Amino acid sequence: MAEKSYDLTLPMDKLIDIAVNKFGDVEFQDVAVGGESFKVLQIKNMQQYIDKLMDKTRAGKSVVLPLWAKLWPASMVMGHSLSKFPLSDDAEVLEIGGGAALSALVLARRGFSVTVTDIDQDALLFSRINALKNDVGERFTVVSSDFQNGLGKHYDCIVACELLYEEKQFDLLASFIDKNLVQAESGEVFLSLDLKRVAQNFFKESSEVFKIMKSTATFKEQDTGEAKPVNLFRFKRK
Repeated sequence: MAEKSYDLTLPMDKLIDIAVNKFGDVEFQDVAVGGESFKVLQIKNMQQYIDKLMDKTRAGKSVVLPLWAKLWPASMVMGHSLSKFPLSDDAEVLEIGGGAALSALVLARRGFSVTVTDIDQDALLFSRINALKNDVGERFTVVSSDFQNGLGKHYDCIVACELLYEEKQFDLLASFIDKNLVQAESGEVFLSLDLKRVAQNFFKESSEVFKIMKSTATFKEQDTGEAKPVNLFRFKRK
């Protein structure tokens, strides 16, 4: 059965009610990126929600963990990078698999028009709430989309964080990026991922179309002080 979609044109308080009905208590977490402060909606008691999902699993039902709701180190590093990266004033940006959509929030705050896609309707719900909470709703569009088809337009910049975890999707993702990025040399693609993710087949296919540049950055967890290395990739058309 298809996942239920939400009316994301509703006002923020109504959207938050939907989130609470699905996940229990939620709260806005203050997140500092590139000298700016953002409020990002989080599930307040994630472990309690996961335990609830595990009960369904024991009852023989399949469940999907809300991994999109977590602010991963790769998202934080990407947000910091994008807060300063020079884009043309009229650049249109696409974030793929947005989840909490931190990168899109950073770029929308800078004044860019952003579109966020995800296949998970709950992720799109949280993305839209975050846009409204951070007063960037007018420059922020959310779209339900997988990698099967293009979006009917081309974007100047495409961003994705921690998206390379299903190898069966690699070919589709590479094609999706190619279809939706402007053909001009000015087009930019930025990917960030945990060092554990290799995704050799994805990068091999992408290298046929793009020049790929790689760097590594470190994010320090506030709670533990642990340093988390993150790979950053920049694609440019050949």
